[in-house]
Amino acid sequence: MTNNELFAGVCECIRQTLEQDFPDIRESDRLIADLGADSLDFLDLIFRLEERFHVCINPRDLERRTQEILGDIPMINNERYTAAAVAELRKAMPEAPEDELFPDMPVNKLSGSFRVKTFMNLVAHVLESGETA
Repeated sequence: MTNNELFAGVCECIRQTLEQDFPDIRESDRLIADLGADSLDFLDLIFRLEERFHVCINPRDLERRTQEILGDIPMINNERYTAAAVAELRKAMPEAPEDELFPDMPVNKLSGSFRVKTFMNLVAHVLESGETA
């Protein structure tokens, strides 16, 4: 699957989820701040991505992969990401500006950094790993 096909499919799912016809979605658009999504929309979006791309997506996959990399190193302390966790999250989400992912960041702020590209990367990772539905 090409990057253009992946982008088009993710955009289609976002439009359906948010029930909006965004004419100019960009890979860098933040789902919450730029496109108006809320936390419940993420579950609907993941369902639509699974249907569209015939994959199984674990909503906590990003954090799960980060914890696997960190091993015994704590990822969260007092509902905040540790510096080690943020370093790995930055690797997993290179599309997010550095100032959005920072040590001691509250866990509930991570979704504010999710961009269209984040979901493209998530789908691409699942497709590459062969975790199909």
